[in-house]
Amino acid sequence: MKFHRFAKRMLAALAFVSIAAAATAPAASAANPAIILIVNTQQIFNESKVGQSIRAQLQEQAKKLQAEDKKGSEALQDEAKKLSEQRSLLGADDFKKKVAALEKKEADRQEKMRVKGDALQLGVNKARADVEAVIRPIFADVMKKNGATLLLDQSVVLAGGVDLDVTAEVLKALDAKVTKIDVKPISAADAKKAAQ
Repeated sequence: MKFHRFAKRMLAALAFVSIAAAATAPAASAANPAIILIVNTQQIFNESKVGQSIRAQLQEQAKKLQAEDKKGSEALQDEAKKLSEQRSLLGADDFKKKVAALEKKEADRQEKMRVKGDALQLGVNKARADVEAVIRPIFADVMKKNGATLLLDQSVVLAGGVDLDVTAEVLKALDAKVTKIDVKPISAADAKKAAQ
């Protein structure tokens, strides 16, 4: 859904790992040139077992929300139809009150669905943050193993050798560490508490 946020956070994590590695690595010189690796974080998220699991859970939960929304909307449409049929039997004031009550019911239903949608998105964001926490040490290990001083996301590389791409290595390591992270809706209030 909002993969760009994930990619931006991954880039920030890459920058952090790169800076930390550069700080601990010996200075690059003509005799010891910088080794730059490339990783495709979007591919990792799309092809990893954990990324596929998160996406499948999101789709399943979104489908349930859509079904709930449709059911609630249809119920209110039925109420509106019945109210319309009763219009001639009701006084003007009674009809206005019932219309206002029905409009409030619809506004409440829409707000409830918005809150549930937001909670699902917060749950997805939490799951992605959990993936990031697992992948950061993998980035560091891959850099150390390859003697790299810098790791860049493919999205920021204009040109580079395929031999520098460590996406498959990172993907294999991630799949070995984690295959599933549960996506659980999180209320905005709980998200604020967790952030504090």
